[in-house]
Amino acid sequence: MIRIGILGTASIARLFFGEPLKHASILGIASRDVTRAVEFAKHYGIPRVFPSYEALIADEEIDAVYIPLPPHLHCTYTIKAAEAGKHVLVEKPAAPSSDEIAQMIDACRKHHVVLMEGFMYRFKAIHHRVRGLVQEGVLGTIHYLDFSWAFNIRKLARSPFRLDRMAGGGALNDLGIYGLDFLHFLGFPDPTLIHVSIKRDGPAGVDMFTHMTWQAGPTFASITCGFTCDANYYTVCGELGSVTVPGSLSGRIRDNMLHLHLLHSDHRADETFPAENPYVKELDHFAVCIETGQEPETGGGNALRNMRLVEAVRERGQLS
Repeated sequence: MIRIGILGTASIARLFFGEPLKHASILGIASRDVTRAVEFAKHYGIPRVFPSYEALIADEEIDAVYIPLPPHLHCTYTIKAAEAGKHVLVEKPAAPSSDEIAQMIDACRKHHVVLMEGFMYRFKAIHHRVRGLVQEGVLGTIHYLDFSWAFNIRKLARSPFRLDRMAGGGALNDLGIYGLDFLHFLGFPDPTLIHVSIKRDGPAGVDMFTHMTWQAGPTFASITCGFTCDANYYTVCGELGSVTVPGSLSGRIRDNMLHLHLLHSDHRADETFPAENPYVKELDHFAVCIETGQEPETGGGNALRNMRLVEAVRERGQLS
């Protein structure tokens, strides 16, 4: 079992509990607020509490770390962990800039540790079903993809860093990057940016809503992300049919459904996928990569490609 330590008590870290891990165990947790770490450990049965992130990283019993800290801290603690010989699972975005991600990749390679970026949606069966439909040609040549993920941050209790530009916040980093990663997940070539529209929260504020149009080979992709409204779906349209998946991009543990329409036979079908915890599967995959030495699908190279696309959007939209 790969022994994992968690840096911070972020709410997302709570999603790794509730189902048994097969290849990993969570051995310790650290927080800037030790009281919060003690409460977290007691609630989830974590054996050890560390007084600082550095203390956890330095402990010889810890094999790997999970970093759910605000994005501007990812590079610093990834490098510290790599230098201590710890493997790293870091939440998306891996860092707020491609330069930082390149530093993280170099550090992990130098110290022979695994680097993986957390995209939990990739561990849900429903999205693998869609990838199969695309890559097996069931839908024919894909000509259009519509991907939208947004929530009203003013109405929901979400981490303050999402509205802090200096901490790596903003809808593009938080949600839009999923759409860009989804293009890679489906196997599309690196896309070309066609158009960007960005709504900001004041002159120096974060991006609150972004709409992007991309072209990847014969496919045009519309990707929308935002903190001002509610959306959670995608549709993939090919010359032979289409598939629509509503409400399954988040990590909520509930049944998911897709709607498939094949044009030649006018076949319409709804397929239901039982509730599953993608975070537990993600952590187990990370542990397997450590055990076997295999490169994660969402390794450093994938993270670098994603962030370079994000930076293209920022440049086109003049978003610093």
